[in-house]
Amino acid sequence: MKKSEDLVKFVFGVLTLLSCFIAVQAQAQTWQTGENHGGDQWDVSAGAGVLVAPSYFGDDAYQFMAVPDIRVSYGDTFFASMQDGAGYNIIHTAHWKVGPLLRYDFGRDEDGDSTFRIGGDKTDDLRGLGDVDGSLEIGAYVEYDMAPLNLKVELLQGMGGHEGLVGNASLKYKGRAQLHDKAILYAFGPEIDFADSSYHESYFGVNSRQSAASGLAEYDPGAGVLSYGIGSSAIVPLTDTISTIFFASYNHLGSEAAHSSLVEERGSKHQGAAGAFITYRF
Repeated sequence: MKKSEDLVKFVFGVLTLLSCFIAVQAQAQTWQTGENHGGDQWDVSAGAGVLVAPSYFGDDAYQFMAVPDIRVSYGDTFFASMQDGAGYNIIHTAHWKVGPLLRYDFGRDEDGDSTFRIGGDKTDDLRGLGDVDGSLEIGAYVEYDMAPLNLKVELLQGMGGHEGLVGNASLKYKGRAQLHDKAILYAFGPEIDFADSSYHESYFGVNSRQSAASGLAEYDPGAGVLSYGIGSSAIVPLTDTISTIFFASYNHLGSEAAHSSLVEERGSKHQGAAGAFITYRF
């Protein structure tokens, strides 16, 4: 049963990535040309990458993961990527984008392993806490572009799994730098995530049964800031069709998560991640 669930997660992940990774590539093309190609056409890219990230959100140990990288978009209306989810620009003007958003939270396995892990040990920190099932998140986004700054706000409700309300707000500075005859596209800026008590309870709460099974002190979190930090990315074109993407981020857990016995006794409130991808644009 466990292997079947892992397979479902893997397949869903590949499909999500496959349908998703296009948002960044489409945006990269817009930055490179300075034009907004409104023609209705599919844009697809595929590739793979390696990333290093905590074994689970809140851990102090890290794993290396190999992840497939696929993105899809259709004109200026539909986009999908692992990072951004799948969305549709109902409102799309020179400065505003507004529309529905669909994303999948893969949950968390008690055995501390990941389908994509290629390095780093499995963690035993989660023993006794049980699995957090995957959750389909449905919501909306509002994006305001005032080049070179971009402000985006998202709000999503989990269906199944954590069943919580989660949100994100980010402010990015976007620009380009010239390296020989190639334009490097970069973005960086602060972001903040927030979540209700249901989400915090699923990932950071410890009830009496879990406490007895895991040895962790009981903890009942409320709603609040999930994390805050800064993220950066760079797109480096190698040819007309092949690009490399680099990213790095640092986040500090909010008080509701940071005060969890799981984090205080076995993890860290400091969370970092970094990775590199190579993609081919069809």
